[in-house]
Amino acid sequence: MGSLDSPRERENGNGNGGCRSPGDPKLGDGGMVVVVESEAMKKRRASMLPLEVGTRVMCRWRDSKYHPVKVIERRKMNSAGPNDYEYYVHYTEFNRRLDEWVKLEQLDLDSVETVVDEKVEDKVTSLKMTRHQKRKIDETHVEGHEELDAASLREHEEFTKVKNIATIELGRYEIETWYFSPFPPEYNDCVKLYFCEFCLNFMKRKEQLQRHMRKCDLKHPPGDEIYRCGTLSMFEVDGKKNKVYGQNLCYLAKLFLDHKTLYYDVDLFLFYVLCECDDRGCHMVGYFSKEKHSEESYNLACILTLPPYQRKGYGKFLIAFSYELSKKEGKVGTPERPLSDLGLLSYRGYWTRVLLDILKKHKGNISIKELSDMTAIKAEDILATLQSLELIQYRKGQHVICADPKVLDRHLKAAGRGGLEVDVSKLIWTPYKEQG
Repeated sequence: MGSLDSPRERENGNGNGGCRSPGDPKLGDGGMVVVVESEAMKKRRASMLPLEVGTRVMCRWRDSKYHPVKVIERRKMNSAGPNDYEYYVHYTEFNRRLDEWVKLEQLDLDSVETVVDEKVEDKVTSLKMTRHQKRKIDETHVEGHEELDAASLREHEEFTKVKNIATIELGRYEIETWYFSPFPPEYNDCVKLYFCEFCLNFMKRKEQLQRHMRKCDLKHPPGDEIYRCGTLSMFEVDGKKNKVYGQNLCYLAKLFLDHKTLYYDVDLFLFYVLCECDDRGCHMVGYFSKEKHSEESYNLACILTLPPYQRKGYGKFLIAFSYELSKKEGKVGTPERPLSDLGLLSYRGYWTRVLLDILKKHKGNISIKELSDMTAIKAEDILATLQSLELIQYRKGQHVICADPKVLDRHLKAAGRGGLEVDVSKLIWTPYKEQG
């Protein structure tokens, strides 16, 4: 077991100004450091173990620094010791995607805080806050779950609190998962799943995948190729015609999307799967889905770029592609809410770049309606984007766009690169209602 000294003591040397206490390290024969632990310290630590669910403690993370965590769950290890447990922890400074199982030696037991009844804690805290303060905390805390009330959110977090699958193998990548996904019960005991990268069937063992790959005829997603530019291809997959593929794609996506609602009825959706192509086939890098018929003008229901392909411009490409489809349909579009934290950042960047590019080149007055017609972006999204950039004012009963060229350049620079361009000339597609 690793040292249980507190982080501060490790950083500053001996924590008591050079005076040695019964629990301090002392030099043994040959200069080896020996930790002498008093009976009182042993008893104190033994009384803490195993740590209760809800305990707050400091934990050594992958950066070798200690961070505050909360114990979410615990499980008995195979060894015989009564206190041999692993602990599933949430790093309170970080997103839930970094929650993980840790061993006892990663925890600093000197920093253990007593378990607090959260319902009582919430009640006491709420009494101390004004209504305005509480609303502000609620707005910032409920990330990606704006449609859930407090009870539903608690139920969601309880049900999905522990990742059931730690890693997956997809093509040439082994990928660490981020969140819980409700795979069928027979996969509950699997730490790792093996996916066929073409049909997305998943298996428990590598040998099963190898046997499957010898029989699987697919070298690309099922469905129609509607875009090909260089090594990039986009496939449109109808959830009704390819139900198993659609469901497997949802299981896979849920491993990386906390807010996603899992739809078992995929008949109502179209899936647009982006692939990198080589001589071995078309390898999925990400996708977005959309409802076949949306009364709310949603042009995108869910979007995901797989972790190995992130930061390459594919997310921006998928967003741009969804708007190009809207233009072909002759409609304005907007993404389905709520957006994930990463999704919201991507959309804000896309809307900013598209709108400011037009404002820079346009001479004379332009209305929000005209911007919407040109871009297929919903008027409400245009208004919210320009207001956040402080480029719009309300004068004489109407909104007026105030676009100073220097201010536009500054905002464009802050919005970052536009990512991969969609070459509309390579898009060969018929809207779904016309296909029918």
